Amino acid sequence: MDEEPKAGRVTFRQLWSWTRGSRRMLLIALLCALAGAGLGLAQPLIVNRTIEAATDGRSVVGLLCLLAALFSGQALLQAWSTYRLDRAGEGIVRRLRQALIDQLLRLRMAVYDRQRVGDLISRTTTDTTLLRDVLATDVANAVVNSIVVAGGVTMMVWLDPLLAAVVMAVTLGSGLVVAVVLKGIRRETVAAQDATGALAADLERVLSAIRTVRVNRAESRESAALAERNGTVHTHNVRAARLSAVVSPAIDLAVQGSLIVVIVVGLSRVSSGAMTVGELVAFLLYVNYLAAPMSGLFDIAPALQTGLAALERTQEVLELPVETERESRTATAPAAPVVAAAPTTPAASATPTAPAAPAASGSGLVLRDLRFRYTDREILRGTSFRVPRNSCTAVAGASGAGKSTLFSLLGRFYEPDGGSITFDGRDVHTGHSIAEWRARIGLVEQHSPLMYGTLRDNITYAAPDAEAAWLRQVVEMAGLTALVSRLPSGLDTEVGEHGSSLSGGEQQRVAIARALLARPEILLLDEPASHLDAANEHLLARTLHRVSAECTLLVIAHRLSTIRSADQVVVLDAGQVRASGSYDDVRDHLPLHQVNA
Repeated sequence: MDEEPKAGRVTFRQLWSWTRGSRRMLLIALLCALAGAGLGLAQPLIVNRTIEAATDGRSVVGLLCLLAALFSGQALLQAWSTYRLDRAGEGIVRRLRQALIDQLLRLRMAVYDRQRVGDLISRTTTDTTLLRDVLATDVANAVVNSIVVAGGVTMMVWLDPLLAAVVMAVTLGSGLVVAVVLKGIRRETVAAQDATGALAADLERVLSAIRTVRVNRAESRESAALAERNGTVHTHNVRAARLSAVVSPAIDLAVQGSLIVVIVVGLSRVSSGAMTVGELVAFLLYVNYLAAPMSGLFDIAPALQTGLAALERTQEVLELPVETERESRTATAPAAPVVAAAPTTPAASATPTAPAAPAASGSGLVLRDLRFRYTDREILRGTSFRVPRNSCTAVAGASGAGKSTLFSLLGRFYEPDGGSITFDGRDVHTGHSIAEWRARIGLVEQHSPLMYGTLRDNITYAAPDAEAAWLRQVVEMAGLTALVSRLPSGLDTEVGEHGSSLSGGEQQRVAIARALLARPEILLLDEPASHLDAANEHLLARTLHRVSAECTLLVIAHRLSTIRSADQVVVLDAGQVRASGSYDDVRDHLPLHQVNA
C-alpha cells in the first residue's frame, strides 16, 4: 500500500459526513436561525403598514409594539442559534481531532519513516481548528443566508418586479467576479497550509535537538532556514489575501450599487405612481436587510475553500495505512526439520560458515530463513537461529548487519518478506494478533525514550496497576534504588521533557525497569550497556542473569562484557548468520572493535 499522503479533492459530502453526531443540534440551531430570519423578513412589511397608517392618520402604537417584538424575538433566536452552532462546531472538531490522534498512534512504522512528525501534528491541530467554523457555522450560515436571500428576493419581486430585476442584475455581476477568484483562493490556501506544516516540522526538528544546534553554533543557519519556510507561508497567504481582496469590492458593489439603483429608480417610480412611498421604503429595507446575508454568502465561499483545503490535509492522514489488530501473512510452509549444526570454530574451519537452520518446532524463539528488504536494499537474507527459553542470546555484528531490523521484525513493527518466526512452536505472525504478541514481549531501545511526567509514570507505563512490592523489586533489579533515594520526591519526581533531568545511563536503567515491570516472556534489549559505567555495567550483567531465569532474553550487543555474559552469541554479517555459539566459539568472527572492546 502506498504510504505517502495523496492530495485529493474532497467534496461537500465528505465535509457533511463529519457532522454526524451533531446533526440534531445543528438542525435545532438552523431552525432557530431560520425563524429569526423569518421575523427579520416580516419587519419591512410592518414598516410599510406603519407608514401607510401614519399617512392616513391612524394609530401606529400597535404596529410599533409588533416591530419591537419582532426585533427582540429575532435577537434572541439569533443568539441561541449562534451558541448552538458554536457548540456543535466544537463537538465536530473534537471528533475529527480524536480520529486523527487515533490514526497517528496506529500508523504503520514505514509511514513514520517517511512523514515529518511536525507536519502530522500541524494537521491535527491547526487544520482541524480551521475546519471548526466551516463545518458548523459557515455551512449553517450558508443555508440560512441562502433561504433569507431567496425569501427577500421573493418579497422584492412581489413589491416591484422591475426594480427587483435591476437589483438582481447588479448582484449577479458581482457574484461572477467572486466565482472566478475562488479557485485561486483555494489553491493558495492549500499551499499556505502545506507550508505551515513544513514550518512546524522544521521547528520541531530544531527544538528537539536544541543542544546540538547550540553547541554547533547553528542558530543563525537554522533561523535562516526557518525564515525561508516562514517566507513561503507569507507568500502564499499574501497571494490568497490578494485574491480575497477582490471579494470585498465586489460585495460593496453589490450592496451599495443596489441601494443607489433602488433610490434612483424607485423615486422615479414613486413619482410616476407605480410605487407608494411605503413600498419604496420597504423595498429599501429589504435591500439593506439582504446586504448582510448576501455579503455572508460571498464571504462564506472563500471560507469554504479554506475549510475544504484543511479537510484535504486531514483526509490525507486518515487515508494513511495503519496496523490492523490482526495483521498476518499467509503461513509459510515449514521446511523439513533439520538438526542444528555445531557452532563454527576456527579449528573446525578456516572459512566462516553459518549454522544450519534450526528446527521449526520446540520451545523458545525460532527464526527460520527470515528475509526482509527496505525499498532499495535487502537487509536480512535467510537469517536462521534459535533462542532457547530462559536464556540470554547476544546478537553481534558490524553496523548495517541487520540487528536493528531483526528487532523491528520481532516487535512486529514490520512484517518479514519471507521465512517465519515462532515462539514455543506457534507462528508469531499467523498465530497472534499484534496486540497479543506485543503483550508477550518487552523492548528496551538504545536511546531509551522517556515520557514527560514522573519517574513512576515512566516505569509503570506498560503496567500502571503493578503491585508496589513488584515495583520496588524491579527498581532494585534495574539499579535505580540509589537514584530514587536521592531524588527529592522519589518515584514521584518529574523527569523533564524526554527525561532531560536524568543522565543517559539513568534513562537506560529506567527503560529496563519499564520493560521488566510488565513481566515479558521475551525481552529485547538494544545495547543496554551503551550508557552505563563499569559499576552499573556489572550490575546489568547480574540483572540479565536474574531476568533470564524468568524470561527469554535477546540482546543487541556491542560491548564485550555483554557478549561474554550471554549464554549464546549470534554473529550477523550482511543479513546472514555468520556464526553462533559461546563467546569462545565465535570470537574470531566478531568485528574487531568488539573483540578489543
